[in-house]
Amino acid sequence: MRNGSLRLLLIVSLAMNLGVLGVAAYRVRGRETSAGAAPVTGPTLRDELRLTAGQARAFEAVRARLHPRVQALRQRMHERRRAYFTLLSAPSPDSAAMEGLLADMNGIQLEMQRAAADYLVAEARLLAPDQRALFARVMAREPATQSRQLPLLGPGGARLPDEPR
Repeated sequence: MRNGSLRLLLIVSLAMNLGVLGVAAYRVRGRETSAGAAPVTGPTLRDELRLTAGQARAFEAVRARLHPRVQALRQRMHERRRAYFTLLSAPSPDSAAMEGLLADMNGIQLEMQRAAADYLVAEARLLAPDQRALFARVMAREPATQSRQLPLLGPGGARLPDEPR
């Protein structure tokens, strides 16, 4: 029961964290879409905040600094997840090794949360007080919808059976 609960908690937490990071990056980048995603309708964050050209460039610079950090974390998470599912598919899974990988993945998630927080704080510092208040409201209302979350994959890239479709 304990391992099953930990796995479920990890999967839900990972999906939420990746969704938050994806939304933050997506909203700043404007109307670009990821593969298979529907185009954004309505105003972008840049539109809503009425960013100046200088602020828009500064936002892009913040995103450019964050992107390599997040990509490295995502790669580490992918490697740990792949190792976890490799262990899980073994005839006699090594529980201790699986627990170690879960702990590693939780640490990576924490780093991702810190990266997202650093990103939002850096952006907020670029804004005038009225823009900052609006920024906080926009970020608080923006849910991480399923279409913006990264799929959780098991061995061989297969979707996990309990992942919402």
